Amino acid sequence: MSASFKDRSIHKYYQCVVKGQISDRQVITGYLTKSEASNQVTVHKQEVPGSAPIVTEYEPVQRHEGYTLLKVTLITGRTHQIRAHLSSIGHPIVGDYKYGDSRVNEEAKRLYHINSQLLHSYQVTFPELPEPLSYLSGRTFYAPLPKTFSKICREWR
Repeated sequence: MSASFKDRSIHKYYQCVVKGQISDRQVITGYLTKSEASNQVTVHKQEVPGSAPIVTEYEPVQRHEGYTLLKVTLITGRTHQIRAHLSSIGHPIVGDYKYGDSRVNEEAKRLYHINSQLLHSYQVTFPELPEPLSYLSGRTFYAPLPKTFSKICREWR
């Protein structure tokens, strides 16, 4: 199982609510560096010493008055990748106090009573696995949206 996570053959999918209106599917790239001292990452457009390449794919699911619900696929999977990568292109995750937009976070807190980031790992699909894990081969598991997500999506309709 550890090898499958390491070689990225396990596919993980996320949903998140971000600042701004996004209308098209995108694949974005960059380079990520991590500060161990602050436990924070920085996204760079070009490779810098000590950086690792990152690739993030996203597509809009629903939009509403300055927010977009995205489906996100990690092509690479690095620490804080989704949060930092989306923030670096001007679409921080709502409720993310480390990489987000404090004004947007306060507005969402007031409007939707949000106290945490709106990022949710909702689907995982396993590759072909050897014994004793072969019973997981090709299987997909889903986690329902948290109540906050569901409530927001219903209000947007």
